[in-house]
Amino acid sequence: MKKLALFFGMSENERRGFLVLSILIVLMAATPFIYSFYVSNTRDDIFLLSSLVEEERNMLGANEEGNRGPLTEAEKPPFPFNPNNLAAEKWKMLGFTEKQIKVIKNYEAKGGRFRTKADVAKIYVISEEDFRRIAPYITLPETVSTPPPKVASSPNGRTKPSNAKIVLDLSIADTTALKKIHGIGSVLAARIVKFRDALGGFHSIDQVKEVYGISEEQFVKMESSLTLGDNPISKWAINHLSVERLTQHPYISRKEATHIVRYREQHGAFASLDDLEKMYALNDDFLRKIAPYLEFN
Repeated sequence: MKKLALFFGMSENERRGFLVLSILIVLMAATPFIYSFYVSNTRDDIFLLSSLVEEERNMLGANEEGNRGPLTEAEKPPFPFNPNNLAAEKWKMLGFTEKQIKVIKNYEAKGGRFRTKADVAKIYVISEEDFRRIAPYITLPETVSTPPPKVASSPNGRTKPSNAKIVLDLSIADTTALKKIHGIGSVLAARIVKFRDALGGFHSIDQVKEVYGISEEQFVKMESSLTLGDNPISKWAINHLSVERLTQHPYISRKEATHIVRYREQHGAFASLDDLEKMYALNDDFLRKIAPYLEFN
């Protein structure tokens, strides 16, 4: 009661000062409790946020694992295999994508066969890195054995190597055979074979001049050593192939493939080369080069 009497006996200013002072004392006394409560909640929030981030990261990791495709070399080591008629599932186990496997199977469907390890590297969808990774496990020889050179008898009964000129069938010659021609090393031989397979086969010996790294002078020197057998070239079904598939042909750019597919969608299937000639976007040089490889059905 004395305190209340003292309080009401104060002046207006004194009472205000007393109230302010009391409030400050209460706040100072409550500060430790407020701080403790705030820190505890903050830690809980941080822990919860960290847990959510970690959970989201794990979910993303699981999604990436499910969508990334074939396992890598480190996750599933390869196994000894013969690439000829190898099941698509086995190619996947070796780390190849659906697109790569489709090209490989298309090559086999057209009569292609792997005779040596180097033949696998000729498939243009198989990169040098892919080939180096699987090469030790390919159960094929490095090269195909060739018969010894013919020998001719000399007047004294001794034999000597024949100087007969080398003539190769360009449609089937592998890199080992091509390197027998003067001026063709491993790099050029591999380029010739890879270009031939990407085209679907050579229909003219002059096409060798289009291989990167072969000069006109070099072609003149090797021309007499090249011939073309009866092996048919692979045709491209222009009425059924997508833009992506058409662009895989060395003679067809993405721009030209896009024009072809769009025109086909608007005007219907191509009946013959004459229909392609109606397209202003395709010049005569392009049509001349691509004509032997087209199939209209």
